[in-house]
Amino acid sequence: MKKQILAIAVAAAAMVPAAHAERYFADNSVSVLGGAEFKLDGINYNNDDYAQTTYTIEHVSGYSWGGLFFFMDRDEGEDGWDASYSEFSPKVFLTKFDSGLVKTIHADFTLESGSNHANTANSGFTQDNYLWGFGADLNIPGMNYFSATYYYAVNDTTEDDHQLTLVYGTNWGNLAFEGYIDYSTGAEDHKASFNFNPQITYNIGPMVGYDNKLKVGVEVSSWHNKYGSEFDEDNVAAMVKMHF
Repeated sequence: MKKQILAIAVAAAAMVPAAHAERYFADNSVSVLGGAEFKLDGINYNNDDYAQTTYTIEHVSGYSWGGLFFFMDRDEGEDGWDASYSEFSPKVFLTKFDSGLVKTIHADFTLESGSNHANTANSGFTQDNYLWGFGADLNIPGMNYFSATYYYAVNDTTEDDHQLTLVYGTNWGNLAFEGYIDYSTGAEDHKASFNFNPQITYNIGPMVGYDNKLKVGVEVSSWHNKYGSEFDEDNVAAMVKMHF
């Protein structure tokens, strides 16, 4: 059934009139992030802190028909643990507004794919979650971009639930503040969770002669009931992000 859902989503994306599409922007980046107070993703599913390095490739682009966001993480943890996680998120504009609080209303789809592996017997898992919903891009004073999206999440390994996602970003010269907030409802087999995940970075590209953005800074993870569990994560990780 879920393979049929994915096939329908791919077919719908293929129906976008590419011949008449105009691309407004595109941005690609690679980043490295490291911290020492992550929880739950390591070998032992408990509340112990563990160190992890994450390598990320990311793409975002905007078109006359909508937009596309994609990223893939590769996590390398202590004691031989590793994981991969990706999100593929197209959106299609349903209507646009010339003025006011709401700029656009769009239909949204996200495919979440993840797997991990620990250097122990019978360890590791894979999952694919499918999220469908509607969202709006908003005009918020002082923000470069701000969007709010509701999803119905068809989950692979837990019961289905609902998710509200806020995405935001602003800058003051080379100093940037951007990130997202996720709130997921609970179900019989998992708790409601709240994840506040901002990045605070400074673009040192002009200082080192790099033509595009080269950001250094921190990413904060404040995650209540991570993955719907009883555990919370509060982690500050150093990061470097190169745009090209």
